[in-house]
Amino acid sequence: MLILDRNETSCFNWSLVQKETFPNEYNNLNVREDFDLLFQDQIDQAKLKESFRSSSREPNQAVRKFLWKRILLPTDSSQAKLTMDKYTQKISVLFGKHLNLKAELPDFVDPDHLCFYYLNQSGKEAVFRLLNVLASVHPDITFAPLLAPLASLFLHYMTEQECFACLLSVIESNNKITQTDIHWITTNYVFRRFAQKYALNSYEYLLEGLYRETNDTETCFDVLDHWQSWIFEYLPFDYVLNIVDCFLLEGQKVLYRFGLAILDLFYKSSMGRSLGLKVNCMRDFCVKIPVPFDRMLKTAFGYRNMSRKDIDNVFQSEEKAIKKMRSNKSENARPEIDYKKKIYSAILGPFIKSHLIQDLEENHRKLSVLSLNQKSSCSSLSVGKGSSWTAPLKKLVNPSKKWYMNSQSGSTHSFHHHHHPQSHLNLPSFSVETIGSTILSPEQITTIWRWLPSRYQILELQLTYSTNIHGCRLMTLFDKIEFYQSTILVVKTTTNSIFGAFCSTPWSERIGTQRTFRPRFFGNGETFLFELAPKVEKYEWVGKTSKGETTNAQEMFMYADGDKLIVGGGCEKGVGLLINSDLIYGRSGMCETFNNQILGTEADFEIAVLEVLSFKSAEN
Repeated sequence: MLILDRNETSCFNWSLVQKETFPNEYNNLNVREDFDLLFQDQIDQAKLKESFRSSSREPNQAVRKFLWKRILLPTDSSQAKLTMDKYTQKISVLFGKHLNLKAELPDFVDPDHLCFYYLNQSGKEAVFRLLNVLASVHPDITFAPLLAPLASLFLHYMTEQECFACLLSVIESNNKITQTDIHWITTNYVFRRFAQKYALNSYEYLLEGLYRETNDTETCFDVLDHWQSWIFEYLPFDYVLNIVDCFLLEGQKVLYRFGLAILDLFYKSSMGRSLGLKVNCMRDFCVKIPVPFDRMLKTAFGYRNMSRKDIDNVFQSEEKAIKKMRSNKSENARPEIDYKKKIYSAILGPFIKSHLIQDLEENHRKLSVLSLNQKSSCSSLSVGKGSSWTAPLKKLVNPSKKWYMNSQSGSTHSFHHHHHPQSHLNLPSFSVETIGSTILSPEQITTIWRWLPSRYQILELQLTYSTNIHGCRLMTLFDKIEFYQSTILVVKTTTNSIFGAFCSTPWSERIGTQRTFRPRFFGNGETFLFELAPKVEKYEWVGKTSKGETTNAQEMFMYADGDKLIVGGGCEKGVGLLINSDLIYGRSGMCETFNNQILGTEADFEIAVLEVLSFKSAEN
């Protein structure tokens, strides 16, 4: 069982907390509650959930020293220690034995919305290290802005190693945080849907007030789509802690509830005031919130029929619609705004500029006319007595009533591992016949498509190299493919076996910055091997399922020199897939990186055709 000390003298990790700025009323330990149920071998989830939903805990309450660790870490202390030791080894490798190397923010963090709360400089540096190690251990994470505030909160009450173990637990839970751009965007559209269902008056009030002040429809949505910042960035520290208590126990549905509660409480506290709202109205309300947390808690859990199943259904519907939109973008379109900084538009990019902005501008013009003529009749746009002032906005922000949800006939691209694609055949949105592959059938392309990381499922494939067209020379292959961000290597042997690899890193990384060859393995954990004939199988990186530390041999993803190309290495078992420089012969074996079986029917094979597919929007 996880060892918990009841005799702690402080619940805070003062080595990382800036004590002089910390509220004085929380400096002394509060022992009014000891939560005996947390010391049981098995937590009574129902009782803990009832307690969290009905009462709050102070920041200095003694139980906080072990509350989050008890919820997130395994009861087996040896397993938790293994994870913590892994972190200690990782930071020594990444930042030096004395941690004297500077840590930069990884790409999955939103630098414009960092929250450190009361951490001192040492605490902030610890956050940077934690995020970098998480990026190293989980290269599959592309956008997870909530990891930074969670790391900061955890460090107030635990060591850096314990924080790492807890963050890993959060990441590996399927219902706590989003980890990709498209999922982050989807959460914002889901929140809009629930706001229309559970807090319609508040929702319309905010949009109407913002538009009256800003005269800009995009700003209205931008303020609304920062709803998670209302919680983690603007609310008082003690409010955030209690929300995180519920969140860690119940998952992301709690965030939707508290987001709606903040919206409703803002509306109720603003009734009777002038309608014009400043862009910072939600931030200002949260920072100096006039409502006690107990009332917010009651409001948040007062919404009926908002189960995890309901949320999942809406999420899947919105995600499908976003993918459908993005797959229809024009090939040469380019985004004109840094939509990632605007959070909700990171993946939509070019499609938003070419289609959604047109809708925004159209509704903007209508609202402008309405605003200028609201005291007089307007021949071009009449507003009936019973109509809502935000009716034009509703057409845009209610996906079910406009183009956004008109995708019933669209395809759904599953993220899961499918061994039998014939049973649920959903082709990619583009025509697979236009790719020009002489190896892959439409069904086989669909199978590969389902295995890809989600952000690639909104792009379009193209044939970049084929031995039938470009000849059998390794250097020619690299000349054609090396600067594409990710590629799919497909081999057909003379015995009709078909297999290959998804290579998630550019092959140009085999070359140093001075255009010199560096004999080393490179790549990340998104890389995988696969078979399509005679059997269908995907072999993922072993690090995705490993709870302990991965060895160097388990992180050998890609390698290339003048004589060969390799995907999947290992010191003892051998290589997963090796292609000789003549592109005629190759070898496959079990490797430690993917723990795969021999690809195809023979370990040593002769290549009939070799092809490389790339993503049209993934090239540099």
